[in-house]
Amino acid sequence: MKYDVVIVGAGILGCLTARELMKYQLDVLVVDKESDIGEGATKANSGVLYAGFHPRGGSLKGISCARGNRMHRQLCRDLDVPMDYVGSLFVAFHQEGIDHIQEKIGKGRKNGVPDMKMISGDEARNMEPRLSSEIIAAMHAPTTGIVSPFKLVLHTALNSAANGARFQFNTKVEHIEAAGEGYALHTNRGVIHADYIVNTSGEGAAELERFVRGRDLVIKPKRGEYLVFDCPSPIKHVIYQAQEHDEKGTLLAPTVDGNMLAGPTSYKAKSYKCTETTQKGIDHISYVAKKLLPDLDLGSVIASFAGIRANIENVPKEEKDFVVRLSGRRFVSALGIKNPGMTASPYLVEKILAHLFEAGLRQERNQAFDPIYRAKPLFLKADPKLQAKLLKENPAYGNAVCRCEGITEGDILSVLDSPLPPHNLNGLKKRLRTGMGRCQGGFCTPEIIDILSREWGKPPEQIFKSGPGSPMVKGRLRP
Repeated sequence: MKYDVVIVGAGILGCLTARELMKYQLDVLVVDKESDIGEGATKANSGVLYAGFHPRGGSLKGISCARGNRMHRQLCRDLDVPMDYVGSLFVAFHQEGIDHIQEKIGKGRKNGVPDMKMISGDEARNMEPRLSSEIIAAMHAPTTGIVSPFKLVLHTALNSAANGARFQFNTKVEHIEAAGEGYALHTNRGVIHADYIVNTSGEGAAELERFVRGRDLVIKPKRGEYLVFDCPSPIKHVIYQAQEHDEKGTLLAPTVDGNMLAGPTSYKAKSYKCTETTQKGIDHISYVAKKLLPDLDLGSVIASFAGIRANIENVPKEEKDFVVRLSGRRFVSALGIKNPGMTASPYLVEKILAHLFEAGLRQERNQAFDPIYRAKPLFLKADPKLQAKLLKENPAYGNAVCRCEGITEGDILSVLDSPLPPHNLNGLKKRLRTGMGRCQGGFCTPEIIDILSREWGKPPEQIFKSGPGSPMVKGRLRP
């Protein structure tokens, strides 16, 4: 089949691009080599909406971060995604740190970050009482926020699908060649024809771009590790420190789910598959976390995880930036999109669409486009009237499965019957947080495997390895 636009990569940038394109009369397909949306950098994310004072002043990374931050307010409202502008404290332990904060304020002003303010150590401790007594000053940035990265990408994709976008998973693009005015994408599942291509494939973006232009960027993987703390979070604000020695920008952040993350680290990785956590990384995060919050109980850590980000290596650090460009005729690429890529994504999508329209993509408005998505409430969080209705429809809602997160069998069955269903345990976790609570799946995993085995018609031992397959979907899963 031929499409107006094929988007390669179903992370937050690809899904948001699809949603924006559905505002026009276009046939759009999103393909991804993995079995689900958000399987790359998107899923291993701190959930922080950065204010925009970290990137170089006036850079695309900096401007897109500050503007994208503001765009998330309406985006999350439309898509029913939990978010909150909790603010951040960027703290200093000595005069050199204060100088570092002044540099950040200068960068932030160039990027358009509002309301940054220098405060004393005592003022910072009034806002966060558990902060170290050795902190002498801090910058307060009220526009720093937190968001659910899983719900952001899922609800964006679901809204895109509801407006007509198609998604095809387990589809690896192996070769691209010109075909008439457009392209033929040769994949492991056949040939797909497209008038335009959007390359948001993250780790694979440079490899994909080589089909239409010479390679000028060397992009290598870097691993960032995190620790997950139990509820409730000991802090209300995102906390950074003026970086010292080799402390690699590790932060503490409350989450929209009520707990706290600490991380990331920043180490070179051999490949994009190296998502293991290391003792070195855990020790590093623990040191910084205790430095900021001396009475922090490290015994409240319930999990650790790591994500890989695409890092441009052949550009000097002071010149590095996000790259969004017209790589070739009717071919747009986004390269080197790492932190704060999720924050910047709404603004970067505007850049992507500007390149597409410049290349000739038609702009006939889709008057039927509906920007609103509303998630079905979990059974245990629904009002009594809806609970009675759901129980009458399916008694499985009365079977509690995940005690930590309050998930019932009925919630699981509902997700399995959704327009973009999960295809493995990890996909279910992203949608319902099953196994992400205090017991980390120790209680619920066996019962979840039994449910998936029954619904997918597969023996339990195969559930760990794969799901029921992932055919192309539009609106609802095709049989």
